[in-house]
Amino acid sequence: MNAHAAASSASAPVSVCLGAERLCKRYGAVQANSDISIFIAPGEIHAVVGENGAGKSTLMRILQGIEQPDSGRIIVDDRDVRFSGPGHAFELGIGMVHQEFMLAPDLTLLENLVLGDEPLVRRIGPVSRIDWEAALASGRELAGRTAVEVDWSRRSGGTPVHIQQFVEIIRLLRRGARILILDEPTAVLAPQQVEDLFSLLRKLREDSTTILFVSHKLKEVMALADRVTVFRRGEVCYSSPVADTDIDTIAGHMIGEAGDRTHPASSRRKGAVGEIVLEARRLTTPALEKSHPLHGVDLQVNEGEIVGLAGVSGNGQSELVECLVGLRAVSDGAIFLAGDDITNLPNRDRRELGMGYVSANRRDEGLALAASVEANVVAGSQRKAPINRHGLLDLAAMRRQAGQRLDLLAVRYGALGDAASSLSGGNQQRLVFAREIASDPKLLVVSQPTRGVDLKGIAAIHAILRRFRDDGGSVLLVSEELDEILELADRIAVMANGRIVGQLQAEEADVAKVGRMMLTQGGTDD
Repeated sequence: MNAHAAASSASAPVSVCLGAERLCKRYGAVQANSDISIFIAPGEIHAVVGENGAGKSTLMRILQGIEQPDSGRIIVDDRDVRFSGPGHAFELGIGMVHQEFMLAPDLTLLENLVLGDEPLVRRIGPVSRIDWEAALASGRELAGRTAVEVDWSRRSGGTPVHIQQFVEIIRLLRRGARILILDEPTAVLAPQQVEDLFSLLRKLREDSTTILFVSHKLKEVMALADRVTVFRRGEVCYSSPVADTDIDTIAGHMIGEAGDRTHPASSRRKGAVGEIVLEARRLTTPALEKSHPLHGVDLQVNEGEIVGLAGVSGNGQSELVECLVGLRAVSDGAIFLAGDDITNLPNRDRRELGMGYVSANRRDEGLALAASVEANVVAGSQRKAPINRHGLLDLAAMRRQAGQRLDLLAVRYGALGDAASSLSGGNQQRLVFAREIASDPKLLVVSQPTRGVDLKGIAAIHAILRRFRDDGGSVLLVSEELDEILELADRIAVMANGRIVGQLQAEEADVAKVGRMMLTQGGTDD
């Protein structure tokens, strides 16, 4: 279906709360949005899905007033508008909750709630003070109306992510937002926390709040949304009431092809596992600022095995990964890699012994975004042949190696000299994998490998991990996506409050069982 056909099938409702018609936006040679038409009815939860680079983010920036379209029109309350900036969009009631929350971590939740819009009590003369009683009353009233329990005295940086998200929403409501744009709102939530969020969003819909819900998770779209619109290559290719469609249809339009996206049991490990590759014994580390302590963690990963580490965000998974890869010191216990004690070795030495690492934070840790695609994909190999010859870089060899690594994992890029920031999120992640598997490591420690990655990119990354395992490699997979762990892992370890609280073989695990272990073993430490 082309954009014109899609636009005609997605006819405008009787009343349009927020929308765009025949919207176009170009950045140089890239047509980010082409003839986009989307109409959101008042009090509707409207899902927008599509691969990375499909044009969703560009439209969201336009609907926030951050960007101006080249042509087409924006509609708010059945009227054409041209935003002068984000403040103008907010004046019209449009607010956005970003993937990375905007709360100040060192302020309390109450201070964050009123920051920039503080209720004041005027004293004698021109001096005023903040009316904290009024601030607290407004927070409690909004939390009560949305059935959310909030400890307003708690510092934001030490608050569970789902409560931070609720406060982001409440803050927008307090300032008069009646149209909410939510960007991947469930990316860091456990299953029960997703249900809590959905309960809140349904309640807001009942109170006539309009919600634009951007997501990659089609099951969640089907469970929550009233209507779904699919973007592909900068165009609207499909729009339908959720009641009139299904996951296979939506996915087929997203990736441009239909087909079964499930992975049969035959895709799991065949045969027995090999020797122990990674072993953590009684691993202990104290709490540092904004981090969780570890309490005697024991964990093994064997040759030819994917071990999934599941847990509610903030229960020690990140700290464990940092200890394993050499980014955090341990106070007690030991770490062994293929029998070598690596407890006190720096990250570089661990890599030399056969450890690869895919960070959850590709923007700040996994990549140097301002550096070239070439420099990123060969990083770490500059001291070795064939790139290094007698202490000098062989630039021709470096280019060949970079191209081969990128081609192996089908990374889409313009030129080797382009900045890594020019790639889509999925291609950035493939670049990281291309670099990490190039040295043929014994073990891959992989954290949140598909966060912010589209459907096709997720399938590609899952295939990389399976192929690495099937070739005899070992994988520790840390993910807050339970479906991902259940699909990939041969064995699942569950973490809560800095401890491993249980383990399951893949064949005996399901979402309900793992979710209960995450949440009933102290995993909701808030």
